[in-house]
Amino acid sequence: MADFNTHIFAAAAAASFGATVCTKLLDLPVSTALLLTVGGCIGGVLPDIDLKYSMPSKILFSVFGAIASIAWMFARLSDFTVSELWVFAIVIFLMVRFPLWALFHQFTVHRGSLHSLAAALMFGILTAVVAEHVLNTASDTSWLLAGFVVAGVLVHLILDEVYSVDFMGARIKRSFGSAFKLLDTQRLSASCLVLFVSLVAWFWTPSTDELVARWHQNDTNWTELLLPEYLLRPAPTHQ
Repeated sequence: MADFNTHIFAAAAAASFGATVCTKLLDLPVSTALLLTVGGCIGGVLPDIDLKYSMPSKILFSVFGAIASIAWMFARLSDFTVSELWVFAIVIFLMVRFPLWALFHQFTVHRGSLHSLAAALMFGILTAVVAEHVLNTASDTSWLLAGFVVAGVLVHLILDEVYSVDFMGARIKRSFGSAFKLLDTQRLSASCLVLFVSLVAWFWTPSTDELVARWHQNDTNWTELLLPEYLLRPAPTHQ
């Protein structure tokens, strides 16, 4: 299994490259490019959220707690005083970070249902829903963010499989095949829950019309987008 630093570096590299391409291709603002990069990095460590004492698990639940508390605080801004808002926000953060974190790990096993392509789909759908309904991002940005989270998860799964092969010893480790899988067939109830959450969350996903329209309006030449102009010039002919 690849370590945390490898996962975050690979996800950051892939996400930043993808965000650069999308920014130039779709004429996105820099703030959106940064958001997509962060989404890709989060996706790159999401499959390890079920490791109880791992750095990704602690970081992600801290991030979830911060998002939940800040979203609640701004949603109820006119209902409470500043001190009340902050007290409730801190309580929400602590509830997510500790009791919810502990409860989550009572029902999860590492490299189980969350280490699968089905879970990657679930993470993407949930990201699109949260982005539109909690972060209030535009529908096209919500789907782009979802795509980057899914891409980050896929990078993670692929890396874990690559690290399951000992190239120096020319052997395959016992962990091979446990990371990149469609479903966790050994824990069908957990896999069914993943699919059920994906199906239910789908009804709250934003429309794809804006993203499709934006894509079709683009007429950028991919070669010119990726390569500098001097490499595209025809070579001079010598007479």
